[in-house]
Formats: sequence, C-alpha cells, structure tokens
Amino acid sequence: MFDTGKILQKLRAEIELLLPFAVPEEEIDVAREFLARFKKDEFALNVIKDYYMTLPEAREEALVDIRVVEEKERVFLLLLSTNRHHYFYLANDEGGIFLGEWHEGIHDKQVLKFFDYSSPESFEKANKDVENCREYSALERMDEDVCPSCGVKSSMLHTLGCPVEVCPWCGGQLSRCNCRFEQLGVEELSDETGLEELEEKLQKKGRIPYAKSQRPTFMTEE
Repeated sequence: MFDTGKILQKLRAEIELLLPFAVPEEEIDVAREFLARFKKDEFALNVIKDYYMTLPEAREEALVDIRVVEEKERVFLLLLSTNRHHYFYLANDEGGIFLGEWHEGIHDKQVLKFFDYSSPESFEKANKDVENCREYSALERMDEDVCPSCGVKSSMLHTLGCPVEVCPWCGGQLSRCNCRFEQLGVEELSDETGLEELEEKLQKKGRIPYAKSQRPTFMTEE
C-alpha cells in the first residue's frame, strides 16, 4: 500500500528547494501560495516540480495557473501560465513534456492526431483564447466517478488493457488473472489478432463497466 502522505511531503519539499533558484525574490510568496493550492494533489505537484526543474526558455517566473486544454484517456494537454507567458505541457501519470508557447500553437503531428485535430490550423481555430481553457481543479484526478487509470466515467467501459477493469469470468483484475489466456488457449497475448479475439469474447461474456467501487484505495495524508 502506498503512503501517499510521504510522497506528497517529499514533492513539496523538493519544490521548495527549487523556488529560490527558479523564481525572483519578489515572486516567491506568489509561487508558494500557488503551490499550497495543490498540496495534496500528486499529479499537479509533479507538473509544478517539472516546470521549476525545466524552466522553459530559461525564464525565472512564478507559475500562477494550470489550465486544461484537452484531456483524453488520462493524458492531459495543459497550459502552464506565469504572469507573462503560457506554455503547452503534455502530461500523464508517467511524466510530461513541454511542447512550446501558446502563441506558437501545436505542431506535433502525434499530439494533434491523439486529440483528434486534423492540423495545427484546426487546433488554433478551436483554441483561440487562454480563458476558454478550463482551470485545473486540485484533486480532480481523485474524482471517484472517473477511472484513475484509463479516465472513463462511471458506467462506461474501460479502455482495453486498463488495470482497473474487472474480469467478467472470475471477478478479479483482468490484467492480472489468467482468464484471458485460458479463454484464448494461449500462454501470452503478443499480437493484435489475439487482442481483437479477446475483445470479442469479453463483449460476448459482458464486459464490466467502471464503477467507483473498483477504484484502488491508497493511504492519504490527513
């Protein structure tokens, strides 16, 4: 079981060490106030830490806002803002990467395709104003009505392969039990054909949609 409290405490301490080197003295209080808003949000703390470690364009500025431009399958296209600049940042639970400044738009073809944009121009047309991007809410990744792994909402089917999905044959964790191999008569799943056959069998058996009762429990900080 994860001790989330210790993880959060460590992240906050690491960010505090970075602030004097990444933020002008006159903006330190602003940076700390913003940090305090996300003191129990591990995802946001990792984003904030990455910002201060990377310092886009080598600018020393306090981070004052995080907005969500797009979200799909627990992948976030974020907008990290200071009082003077806005940066695109792509993030999931494994980490993140800066994509450039707001005024430059998005030109990465894989990112555009993933979020269903046909071109940089179509992205720019749909995202003309920073204020239209919704503000990231502290602990929104902890929403019990959303699968913490694949991001589907309650009563919707998991993305195939999601570790939270329940096996309809044994009631265990589908990604860990042996039912998928037994149903296909194989020792491992190694190609698309096998995955397609498994999905067909799951559909016939009746896949179990996400419910908040499936959500893993973790130790949290008081």
